[in-house]
Amino acid sequence: MPICSMTVHIGPLAPTFNVKPNPRPDGLGYNPRCLRRDINKHSAAVTKANYTYDLITSNHDIYWFQTVLEGQFPLGKWGVHAGGHYTVNGDPAGDFYVSPGDPVFWLHHAMVDRVWWIWQMQNLERRLQEVSFTKTWNNNPPSENGTLEDYSGLGVLAEDVKVGELMSTMGGLGGRFCYIYE
Repeated sequence: MPICSMTVHIGPLAPTFNVKPNPRPDGLGYNPRCLRRDINKHSAAVTKANYTYDLITSNHDIYWFQTVLEGQFPLGKWGVHAGGHYTVNGDPAGDFYVSPGDPVFWLHHAMVDRVWWIWQMQNLERRLQEVSFTKTWNNNPPSENGTLEDYSGLGVLAEDVKVGELMSTMGGLGGRFCYIYE
């Protein structure tokens, strides 16, 4: 049972109201909906500072950093990334594929970017050159490992650029990235 429900009548989220759960079993169907929040204490537990600190300081290569960040689901371990997606449970945050429809999502992803940046800064020269995992999410369907030369593939959200151009917050994307975290 959600602790808070609301219907948005104005702004960019205005059309998101009164729709049933996602109509497709794979979660990819068109499905505008209400903003419903139900704070999930189990997923929130893995987003606390001690987990984030351990993620940053105990994982010395990109494979393990990314594995722990995302979570090791077969082992029942949620990472701080997945934990954040599901902390604000309900719709759309509880539906992984439409979580960007909730403004809280953008705050969460700013945190993910900040954690990655802090991790990178511990060995910047090396970590600007490291990528891990395959080209498909959860390797489904199975695909080859990604490289810095692969294109980002963000579709309508952004121009296709090489992953290597997105690695640095201080000069990436041809100098258009210019930010640090304090």
